[in-house]
Amino acid sequence: MDQSNYLWHAAYKAAVYETDDSLMDGRILEARAALEQRLLSPVEDEEYRAIENVERALEVLRAERIHKFVGLGSSRQTSEPQSSPQASE
Repeated sequence: MDQSNYLWHAAYKAAVYETDDSLMDGRILEARAALEQRLLSPVEDEEYRAIENVERALEVLRAERIHKFVGLGSSRQTSEPQSSPQASE
């Protein structure tokens, strides 16, 4: 079965294609909820493997988002000029 035919696929695509950072967490949660809802019923092997892949992809998406914000914080700190210990000697 083509993955786009799975009912949870629309929620997954919404998370992947979301560009507004303020909405990203909600899209990921919606996709995970759709996957969990689907797993309440019997699932064939092919779809189960697709769900496992999507769960991993959503985790990567979440991790990248966290890394993006951590990176923004650290770039602000490093963008300011810092004096070196040798300059004061």
